[in-house]
Parts: sequence; C-alpha cells; structure tokens
Amino acid sequence: MTQPTFDFSAVLASSAHDMKNSLCLLIQLIEQVSEQVPEGSATENMAKVHYEAQRINSGLIQLLTLYREQHGSLPLNIEEHHWDDVFEELLLNNEMYLEQRGIDVTTDIDDSAVGYFDKDLISHLLNDVIINAMRYTADKLFITVTVDEDKGCQVSVHDNGEGFPNGMLKQAQAPMQKLDMNKGRTGLGLYFAHLIAQAHQRNDKKGFIELKNNGHLGGGVFSLTLP
Repeated sequence: MTQPTFDFSAVLASSAHDMKNSLCLLIQLIEQVSEQVPEGSATENMAKVHYEAQRINSGLIQLLTLYREQHGSLPLNIEEHHWDDVFEELLLNNEMYLEQRGIDVTTDIDDSAVGYFDKDLISHLLNDVIINAMRYTADKLFITVTVDEDKGCQVSVHDNGEGFPNGMLKQAQAPMQKLDMNKGRTGLGLYFAHLIAQAHQRNDKKGFIELKNNGHLGGGVFSLTLP
C-alpha cells in the first residue's frame, strides 16, 4: 500500500481552521439578519440556528486546541482580566438563544474580581459550558465568581435542570489521561476543559474543573478553579 505523502492531521487541522473562520462569519450574519426579522417563529428559528452554529464552532475550537497541544504549539497568553467583562461578552454572544428560550441569568461577580489567565482559551471553555447549560437548564442560570489569594479563582455555572448524569460525573473525576473520548462530544468537551484548566499553573498549583449536582438552583454545577 502506498504511504500518504501528507500529514492528514495537519490537513484536518487546517480545514477545521478554515471552517471555523467561515462559521464565525455565518454567526455574525445570523445575528445581523435576526435584527431585521419581525418577532415570531422566524426569530425563534434564527435563535436555534445561531445556537447550533455556536455548538459547531465550539467543537472546531476544541479540535484545533487539542491538535496544537499534541504538537506542542499551544501558547498561553496569561494576563490580568476582569471576570465581569469576560462574562458580559460571553452572555452577549449567547443573548439570542437565552432570550428565545426565556432563560433568566443572574450573576454574583464583584466588579473588582480579576484573574490571571489566557482570555481566549478560558472564554472558549466557559462559552462551551454556557452552551451546554442553556441546552439542559429549565429556565435559569446562576453564575458566580469567588477570588481568594490562596485558593485562586473559582467560577461556577449553576442551572435548574435535571443535573448531570452519573456517568458524566464519574468521567469528570477521572484523571485526564483516562478520559474516554469515544463517548462523543461529552468526552471531548471534558478533555478540553481539563486540558485548559491544567495548562494554567501558579506556584506548583494547577487549575481544575468539577461537576456536581444539587447546586444553588437545584440542578447541575460546573466549576472551574484557576490558581
């Protein structure tokens, strides 16, 4: 059998990058068109299309991030960022679907709460968390940020859905190298979250994620802790 003359993983990564750029333009176009469409079923469908496009974009970002990490080219740009600014941008990105679903979002984030992290990577991680929370919540989200000089920053996203399945809770507690990505997008999403969290290190401490049920709103809680 003739051996391929190219690196298929590199071709796949390049294609994913091109698709991601096109998808970003499509998402922007959906947002522009939705502002011109009268209220009704058309706007509801636009919101659903926007949501699914966001999910696809999130998946492509995860694939590209994992490819770069595997090839030792995952740069970290650690800077100080205000958490309220980060979540203002994230919620604005998902405003269309939140309004269409009638999801009420409350936050407990002090204006002075800051963290030191790679904004692009952490925003991608948290956007994926919000996308999933919007899908499974009943009608509420509650976002909290606590900052402690010794323990670091903890970001939590609560929902009032039915909570995480037991299998997903167990998988989230497993070491990153034992995560089973054969379980589909859930496995990829958890691996991506673990990877980005652990990439943030300070004073021999690494970031980590946690999943649990029976949170502030009675449903699932996703927590990210950064040192």
